[in-house]
Amino acid sequence: MLDKAIAAWSKELTEADLDSSLQYANMKGVVSTRRLGDLAMHFFNHQTHHRGQATALLTQAGQDVGVTDLLAILPSDA
Repeated sequence: MLDKAIAAWSKELTEADLDSSLQYANMKGVVSTRRLGDLAMHFFNHQTHHRGQATALLTQAGQDVGVTDLLAILPSDA
């Protein structure tokens, strides 16, 4: 469900959105301003990191998580 919401959000982003700045505060209240495109890249990279952690834990627990190699999942251009 959350994946669908993220996919829908990312499809709506425009170049202008990605070039805009976003001001936010971290958990300590420190205010920062960053380009939305850079924040989106961090979001997806961080999500990948946590998915890798979950995959490792499931594998260690003896669960078959299936194919996770992107090259095996992507269709061939040939």
